Amino acid sequence: MTTRPLLKRMAEPVGDPNSLARRRRIFRWRKKRSEFAKTMSMVEHLTELRRRLIVSLAGFLAVSLVAFVFFDQISDVLLRPLCGLPADRLGANGCKLVFTSALEPVAVRLKVTAMTGVVASSPLWLYQLWAFIVPGLTSKERKYALPFVASSVCLFLFGTAFAYLTLPGALSFLVGFGGDNLTPFFTANEYLGFVSLVIIVFGVVFELPLLLFFLGLAEIVSVESLRRHRRIAIVGITVVSAVVTPSQDPYTMLAMSLPLYLFYELDIALLRLRERRKRRSA
Repeated sequence: MTTRPLLKRMAEPVGDPNSLARRRRIFRWRKKRSEFAKTMSMVEHLTELRRRLIVSLAGFLAVSLVAFVFFDQISDVLLRPLCGLPADRLGANGCKLVFTSALEPVAVRLKVTAMTGVVASSPLWLYQLWAFIVPGLTSKERKYALPFVASSVCLFLFGTAFAYLTLPGALSFLVGFGGDNLTPFFTANEYLGFVSLVIIVFGVVFELPLLLFFLGLAEIVSVESLRRHRRIAIVGITVVSAVVTPSQDPYTMLAMSLPLYLFYELDIALLRLRERRKRRSA
């Protein structure tokens, strides 16, 4: 009686055979998919992009449909920064919005619906974006897929929440900037459009630190270069904040610039920690 079959059985991992076989099938499927992606033609890449765009669009439309139904509740949330202002700064209408044309309520509802769809479906379309990029990466870069998607979703949602929290201060600054001789008269299209644009812009801009960190992981930029170019980074952050903020007021620019610079320093600290671990392991 030979001991080879016995040793072979002892070398097999202990666990549920069905679960082990399922993991092996998933691993082989991922490996074949990765190998196929490396040999895809331009038409196949475009087909893959179209499929992922369709999935993202379907998720966006599904969330937007729900937001369309609950428009009143969403508009109440968006009105809270305005209603939180002192009564003497709101004018005769208070925090109630007005419209000046018959089609304006339709445009406002669609605009708010689209904004809610973009924000609420961000986990889906950010994942589809990353899944389209992953096949072109190396195996070393591909292991950061899940942390990258999770971080991008968290940063996008954090940016939108941060924008919403800074809206009362921005509105107070903008409304009081004209002095006592100007009385505000808020229309639904202008106010809700302004709030929606601020929230989307903050969410997108807060993805920049993650992009910088990913470039550091790919060794496209180094920690030393980031440390040397701090002043250039401060100027760049200020310029980006001045350009992308819808109101371009100092309050909103400062509210965007400070977190971006803190994220810049956090990227430097994390990349420096990674380099130290690499040196220790080497």
